[in-house]
Amino acid sequence: MVKEPEKIKRDISGNTGLSDNYEVICGPPDLIKLSEEICVSLFEKYHIEDLMDAVSKNRDKQVFVLASRDKPEKVSIIIDHGNKYMYSSGDPLFIPLPKKFAVLEPDKCYFEMTLRANVLLSVLEADEKELHR
Repeated sequence: MVKEPEKIKRDISGNTGLSDNYEVICGPPDLIKLSEEICVSLFEKYHIEDLMDAVSKNRDKQVFVLASRDKPEKVSIIIDHGNKYMYSSGDPLFIPLPKKFAVLEPDKCYFEMTLRANVLLSVLEADEKELHR
């Protein structure tokens, strides 16, 4: 089961304690909902640790989430053994799993956050250079 994201706590002055060096990604509500549906389906089917393990074991290959805009409940993981696949924000979506927090600096929380960000950015049709690697 996927945990609900924690609410950002604000102090009495409205300060969140977050630095000013961050951006809030927003977009059309239907695309944000699609992104969340893909993430829910992904995390119901695969545990974070298993996704991190797949990336770590295949560090020299790209690992993608394969999803569809029409059927966000159907997700799968593709390990690109032959360099046949690349990022796609169309349909189907080929969303790269981030390597940094699975291989270089293993951290389950940051891995999940960057994966969720990649899903949202892909749904919003972001340029590939905007994704987390």
